Amino acid sequence: MRVERLGILGLGLIGGSLALSLRGKRGAPEVWGCDRNPEHVRMALADRAIARGCTEKEIASCDIVVVCVPVLRSVVLLRRIGRRMRPGAVLTDAGSVKAAVVRAGQEATRDGAEFVGGHPIAGTENSGYSAADRLLFKGRTCIITPTEANTGKSLRRVERLWRMAGARVLRMEPDVHDHVFAYVSHLPHAVAYALVHSVATLGSRVPLGYSAGGFRDFTRIASSNPEMWKDIVLQNRREVLGAVGHYRRNLSMLEGLIRRGDKAGLLAYFRKAKSTRDGM
Repeated sequence: MRVERLGILGLGLIGGSLALSLRGKRGAPEVWGCDRNPEHVRMALADRAIARGCTEKEIASCDIVVVCVPVLRSVVLLRRIGRRMRPGAVLTDAGSVKAAVVRAGQEATRDGAEFVGGHPIAGTENSGYSAADRLLFKGRTCIITPTEANTGKSLRRVERLWRMAGARVLRMEPDVHDHVFAYVSHLPHAVAYALVHSVATLGSRVPLGYSAGGFRDFTRIASSNPEMWKDIVLQNRREVLGAVGHYRRNLSMLEGLIRRGDKAGLLAYFRKAKSTRDGM
């Protein structure tokens, strides 16, 4: 029986971690890797995370192809690769914005092949293959975003891949996914970037070497890949702007409570936030 071949396009944190997580697993596919940075391919080969480094054209011959690049670039790649996929193959991705990506992927994929949207909810503030971790997906959630264009067989093939990597899998509609993650992922990153930017552009001098633990903990994610997050907020612009507006209203509410010296109001505001956070 022929071993299924998996192609990973983009051997950074997510793609590299996926390759490493499958290494040596019983029933795992043969993994081919492609990256515009040849050093990432060299490192993945040295780690035996991939069996072969290949070109973008060659990767389209795989049974399953996972595109693991920033979301704006992924749309361009999906359109190029989708039309090269052979019947019976599955094209999927790992981006944190889904509606536009799913539309592009399904429109581009040739007849007989399928596109299935995916989003592993895992990562760190670091990027590149050197940050890859074989345990990155262990116990984490991966969202699959099916549409009416998908068959059960293709969905199960993608789900099996992420389960083999250690993730638990949930299904969610693409539009619902983008609304939810605008609030729980995209907004927190935007706020962290904005907070660090506000300190960096202060007229007065605030030495960051004296920053408290709260500042460091809260802003850790502002060390994430700027190119990736530029793409995410632009690709999910409508939902992110809605989330930013909602956050601004809540921040204005807090500002008003402080301005008025409203002790009871502040206590209720902080207690509600604490109770919500403690329940997570």
